[in-house]
Amino acid sequence: MPRAWKILVADRNRHVRDLLRRELTAEGYEVAEAWDGHEVWQRLKSPDPPDMLILDPDLPYLEDLVELAHFQEHPPAVPLILYMLREEAPDLPLPAATRLEKGEDPSALKEVVARLLKHRQGRALPED
Repeated sequence: MPRAWKILVADRNRHVRDLLRRELTAEGYEVAEAWDGHEVWQRLKSPDPPDMLILDPDLPYLEDLVELAHFQEHPPAVPLILYMLREEAPDLPLPAATRLEKGEDPSALKEVVARLLKHRQGRALPED
């Protein structure tokens, strides 16, 4: 039986992480959380990295993720969604798949997640 896609939600706000975890878990995804750039980098370098990263660019220690740009250049790249407030206009050296505004209804985010994972190049849903 195939395992669920793993998504890492990285946001400094616990309430945002909780909301996204609930919503994405209900869609059948396996969700891990991180609250700073250190945690994100540790999970990306782990033997079992996430299949997707949803990242708030206002994350503490984000400068530690500058290496993420290099990490993304080597397949399989992890799809990245910058999930941010409208006022944020980050100048980050991160290869974002897309940028989405935080809002009350996470349905747009769920649609983008499904589309990106469905079209993830060179990789089928992993088997257990």
